[in-house]
Amino acid sequence: MATLTPASESPSGEGTINVPRSDCLSVDDPKCFDTPLNFFFINFCNIRGLRSNFQSVEHHLSSSKPHLLFLTETQVSEATDSSPFSVPSYFLYPHFRSKAGCCVYVRNDLTCSCAHTLESSHFSTIWLRLQTHSHSKFICAVYLSPNSSDYKKFFDYLTSKVEHILTLFPFAEISILGDFSVHHQLWLSSPFTDHPGELAYNFAILHDLEQLVQHPTRIPDRLGDTPNILDLFLTSNPSAYAVTLSTPLGSSDHNLISLSCPITPIPPQDPPKRSFSHPPQLLTLYKGLIRPCMEYDFTCLGGVPLMLLF
Repeated sequence: MATLTPASESPSGEGTINVPRSDCLSVDDPKCFDTPLNFFFINFCNIRGLRSNFQSVEHHLSSSKPHLLFLTETQVSEATDSSPFSVPSYFLYPHFRSKAGCCVYVRNDLTCSCAHTLESSHFSTIWLRLQTHSHSKFICAVYLSPNSSDYKKFFDYLTSKVEHILTLFPFAEISILGDFSVHHQLWLSSPFTDHPGELAYNFAILHDLEQLVQHPTRIPDRLGDTPNILDLFLTSNPSAYAVTLSTPLGSSDHNLISLSCPITPIPPQDPPKRSFSHPPQLLTLYKGLIRPCMEYDFTCLGGVPLMLLF
């Protein structure tokens, strides 16, 4: 295993390492994903305000030490300096929005990259890429407000990014997590099914993604509220992950979700066969989504420099 080095420190306490640019991506660098443990740990939750719950976040990171902690509904304005939210031994990558937003804390012995050009200025998303031996992992964190009217545009956006990734990385593992604020009676055991829930379900079917969170994630805090699975983990590799729920961080009304997966070499395999024998509305959604190749802007976060060829 490669020797790990901490991220360089900027005046704000955020470690950054720039990645060389070229014309194409390389997926063969075995140093892209190094950790001294045999398991990789991802935590995520709707924090319902990072500023008011930062002490709880800091305590969780220092005591549990997950490799990645994704937080949604950070409720921090775009212009806010992120340095007050820095935590020792972690690099903070924010995508703040005043009434939405998300961020990720990356442990500084982990090397990964932010796929900036996969993100959208219209939605609260963060995309990370990790490399395990010959296997690429793409992880996207999302936050959708229950008051949003852009669900169709959002899932069109996600579909275009997933299909684009798979044209470049046919073997890539894709996981999408966060607070989707959708309801589906059969899929999520919700008390009812709404249109956003149907869109989310169709999106998962279209891309062969399995939803692994099986218990309610939002804790009712008002009379008449019911527990719901609002925080989802959609993945193309469901057999690799174990999911557990813990108590909320701080004053959040959403449980903390913990994911673990073993770190092992991935043997060569055929690209997944993706079936599109779905209802007509799904085929309509799929048409025209393979878009011309666009340039990626990857920024390495922490750990050993990630060697990519562009």
